[in-house]
Amino acid sequence: MCTDLFFAASDASEDAETEASAADDDDDDCYPIQCWVPAQFTDAWEQYTENYCWVENTYYLPITQAHFPPYPERQENEITHISYYQWVPFFLALEALMFYIPCILWRGLLHWHSGIDVQNLTQMACDARLMDADARGATVQTIAGHMEDALEIQREVTDVSGLFVGRRWGSYVTCLYIFIKLLYLINVVGQIFLLNWFLGTNNVFYGFVILTDLVQGKEWKKSGNFPRVTMCDVEVRVLGNVHHHTVQCVLMINMFNEKIFLFLWFWYVLVSIFTTFSLFHWILISFLPGQHMRFIRKYLRATDLATDRQSVKKFVHKFLGFDGVFCMRMISAHAGDIIATELIVALWHDFNDRVRKSPVEMFEGGVAQSPSKLDATFKSWLLGQNRNKPTYDGGTALRNKKRRKSDGYFTFV
Repeated sequence: MCTDLFFAASDASEDAETEASAADDDDDDCYPIQCWVPAQFTDAWEQYTENYCWVENTYYLPITQAHFPPYPERQENEITHISYYQWVPFFLALEALMFYIPCILWRGLLHWHSGIDVQNLTQMACDARLMDADARGATVQTIAGHMEDALEIQREVTDVSGLFVGRRWGSYVTCLYIFIKLLYLINVVGQIFLLNWFLGTNNVFYGFVILTDLVQGKEWKKSGNFPRVTMCDVEVRVLGNVHHHTVQCVLMINMFNEKIFLFLWFWYVLVSIFTTFSLFHWILISFLPGQHMRFIRKYLRATDLATDRQSVKKFVHKFLGFDGVFCMRMISAHAGDIIATELIVALWHDFNDRVRKSPVEMFEGGVAQSPSKLDATFKSWLLGQNRNKPTYDGGTALRNKKRRKSDGYFTFV
């Protein structure tokens, strides 16, 4: 085979003529198509015929078929033309590129517009698992600080621009992730049909048909799937006249093409099924009411922190938002529950500290209100009785107001 050339070249006892002869023989063995030509053909004619049949496609006719169509009919669509074997490497490269396009879009749109580096945050969380307690605590605080800054910037941009889907509701990364999953699903389903088109079949269940034939022992001679022996019509102009020669060729590469494309077909079907389930799973956990609360409270309950439902609700919906919870889901899936718990606790403490310093620091706006009106507005919003955010100008509205600590928030009295 092809590797024999390297062994021949490394044999010092062989002379140059023997090495050249071995190389020529190996080249013939490695050539993807071999044709049986008439006896009067010279070596040059044989080489030309094989090159011509490789470039101009071949067609399949069963050996046992009694009726052999005449030449004009063979040029029409009444026979099965085999036209894919030359393009297999390019087709596989194109499919690989198509699978990588959603990944490029994910990284590009995520870095350019979200401000949240989910990939690096997740990587830092994974690295923290191997650190000692002090280093891990510092890394968790770094991740928490980056998430707070990114989410704060996202809240500020919300009032300035709502051009991108999800940014107005703080769910840009979440919507982008689901959109990319949808692209992956469309991509893999489209590639199944593209694969069928490339192989020249309209049967949607083409892979099952081939597998059934192989299991039942139905060879390619009967099924015509990936035929090893095909026919080729060669046109040669001699002294102004066109001569037609029909030769029989062996496509050795189809032995491998059959296994490669059968594997790819079933792999695409399997990937499409898992991608569909994953897409609907993320849609449900991202937008179904109560899923965010259930996810965060699961980790807070694992600690000794005293929490109440209203406090957690504001922490989830007003502080973390859709994208904050999405980042936590990613970190939990890749780094584990221990790191996720420590990070959520760190964010919870930072959130409480921010509210203790100034309960209205989180709210943008510049319309001044009286202390009593502001207190009532903030309290009603805190308890979920008012959906409108209270506005504040950063003055001294709450300077002399007494406050009582209550599980991370302050209840005004």
